Amino acid sequence: MRHILDTTNYVCECNRAFDKETRHPLVSLIDMSGKSRQGNMATDCYAVKVVCDGCNDERCGRQYYDFSEATMTFATPATEIDLRQCDGRMLIFHPDIIKCTPLGMRIKDFSFFKYHTDEALHLSNCELKVINKCLDGIDCELKWGIDEYSKAIISNCIELLLNYCQRFYARQFITRHEANATAMKAVDGIIDRFLRSGKAAAHSMLTAGKIAPELNMSAEYLNDMMKRETGKSVSEYIQLKRILMAKELLLSTGMPIGDISSMLGFCTESCFNTVFKKITGCTPNEYRNG
Repeated sequence: MRHILDTTNYVCECNRAFDKETRHPLVSLIDMSGKSRQGNMATDCYAVKVVCDGCNDERCGRQYYDFSEATMTFATPATEIDLRQCDGRMLIFHPDIIKCTPLGMRIKDFSFFKYHTDEALHLSNCELKVINKCLDGIDCELKWGIDEYSKAIISNCIELLLNYCQRFYARQFITRHEANATAMKAVDGIIDRFLRSGKAAAHSMLTAGKIAPELNMSAEYLNDMMKRETGKSVSEYIQLKRILMAKELLLSTGMPIGDISSMLGFCTESCFNTVFKKITGCTPNEYRNG
């Protein structure tokens, strides 16, 4: 069967929705305050949306401890973006504009592109000014026209914008510390129940992707929150919890080490011994008899 190549230029399509001229076929900065002829659209582009004067939509997840000057949401290619009229701007860029650039090599570092809508970034007035300055720099370059330097300069401008978004998300995790602490207790409960149930012996180990839905979070947001709160990724944290439970079982029960290893989901007793010693500095036998 022949496959028909989709030749739709989604940058142009998004521009048409707002009757905007296309200055570059791979990137655009759209003023969304005008009337839109489109609702939602799945594109092949990354999208960064800034809605000014706050966002009262509950889907954006703002809480009383968040700033309310503006809200930012992000989308990866193939994800639907909301093109309805609003007081804000949206940057869209095709992966080709960052291909073989420093940003292209680290775009996966910006995990917030995969956050849920209700995990949006809420900006202070100062932060909004910084974001607008970055967007204005991109707009200025688009007005300049296309030449041999365009790709490098545009990609650098986008990377600067995303670096600031990463900084502001780090700040948001700090202001959300109390709420995150509550979420961490829930994570601890999920991991503890899973390990004590013996399911680890018969099922694959817990992952961020399995825990996150129980907390109504994206796996990426959960992993980033975990790193901010504990300094560990979800997988590293689960490993530590397994060892903590192993310590408890070694001292409070007479279970054979092989049974403990199996209960906690280690593939072999040898693997359990290796991991236990790496984390604690001694073998399970030494810990039990020490």
